[in-house]
Amino acid sequence: MMFDSFEAYDVQETRRISREEGERVGRIEGEQLYLIKQVIKRIIKNFSVSQIATDLLEPLDTIQPIYDLAMNQAPDFDAEKILKLLHTGKI
Repeated sequence: MMFDSFEAYDVQETRRISREEGERVGRIEGEQLYLIKQVIKRIIKNFSVSQIATDLLEPLDTIQPIYDLAMNQAPDFDAEKILKLLHTGKI
């Protein structure tokens, strides 16, 4: 028959799950953007990468790529662009 392989699903539940996933991704990106902005503030104050990592209580391997990308942009820092570059992996 025409609908033998049809599988029903709950549209409202699917929307709820999608919304929750979108909110989760948004929160993660917001946290990452905040971290990038904190790194930029400390670069402007002439902190070293190890000082920034210690100050922000983050591992050096988390801060180093942000620091490198930001230093390539100096003095015209763009946190959104750094976040995009981190996500695309083009460091």
